[in-house]
Amino acid sequence: MKVKALSRSQASTTRECSGDLRKHHRNLDPKSHPHQRAREYARAVTGAKLDRMFAKPFVGSLGDGHMDGITASATSRRSLLPFISGAADGEIRLWDLASRTRVASLTG
Repeated sequence: MKVKALSRSQASTTRECSGDLRKHHRNLDPKSHPHQRAREYARAVTGAKLDRMFAKPFVGSLGDGHMDGITASATSRRSLLPFISGAADGEIRLWDLASRTRVASLTG
């Protein structure tokens, strides 16, 4: 019985330094990826929905908004209170969305 073993040259498997990236061979033949079109369509629809959702300013219309760009926001899963936003200048604000007023402000 003959047994064939895979052999690779050492030049293709070793890196010169630890920062070198390894080559990943990918099959780009469309016949091998039947769901690629549906996946790309779903990604495009999701991207369009996100663009529409973030098209209008949200926190900027809440009374006296942040002075700098907003980098983080969070809300409760169970209710809209509290809504917390954080800006690039280190300020965190707690909002009451029903009355669109600032409840508290923390500086960091």
